[in-house]
Amino acid sequence: MPRDLDDLWEKILKSEEAMLQRKQQKNIYQNFTKLDELKQELENKIPEKMIHTLDKGFYKAFQLIFTKGIEVIEKTFREEELDITFRVNDFRINQRPDKKSLKLLDKEVKKGQRFNSYVTLAEGMGLGALGIGLPDIPLFLGVLLKGIYETAIGYGFNYKEEKEQILILKMITAALSADEEIRNLNDNVNFWIMKMNESQISYDFEDEIKKASYALSKALLLSKFVQGFFVIGIVGGMVNPIVYHKVMKYVSLKYKKRYLFQKRLGIKNER
Repeated sequence: MPRDLDDLWEKILKSEEAMLQRKQQKNIYQNFTKLDELKQELENKIPEKMIHTLDKGFYKAFQLIFTKGIEVIEKTFREEELDITFRVNDFRINQRPDKKSLKLLDKEVKKGQRFNSYVTLAEGMGLGALGIGLPDIPLFLGVLLKGIYETAIGYGFNYKEEKEQILILKMITAALSADEEIRNLNDNVNFWIMKMNESQISYDFEDEIKKASYALSKALLLSKFVQGFFVIGIVGGMVNPIVYHKVMKYVSLKYKKRYLFQKRLGIKNER
């Protein structure tokens, strides 16, 4: 088995563990600054009705996109072109399974992610300047899922399958979870990846939508509240790319780990 892939596998495992430890330690050792205190104070003042509306808004947006909106999102990127690019890079890795080949695969995936990050910033700040907060939700979610779909294709996975969509929802929930919950949720993502192809595995699609929508709602609560005010909403809109980057960093790590696991297993079975 090529040593490069073994080294990359160990590196991914270390990166994942470091991420989990950082999130957990942040919760234990964090010293709250004046900004943190102000943020908490502002969030406590947000009306319950507003919180309920935001939760419901994300839930409805998820339902709409996962039932009717995937085709709309597909029009915003070139699926066939991304698939061909993956196949070329995957063939290269099969011929030369080394760090350089995998780096080229990663490079193609990250291209789309950078562009989408700029889109979330422009969209959030633009609507924020107009005092538009809640209507921004389906737009932001659409860009976020576009980035996830492109990443899935970039590593050779079909986002259209229902079990893959369950994985996507689980990854969003884990990426935005409270620090003390991250390890359990990450274990749940890993378990799903290992077992999702088994015919008898059960799942509740609606429940996963609720969990993911709640995680996003919680992460964007203050920003969407502020974004609803004319001009100062620009500040709220600036949170969009931060949340986008947080989710995509986790999703990319998981898809890369999954791809590398399958590649190493395939090479091992060929021997």
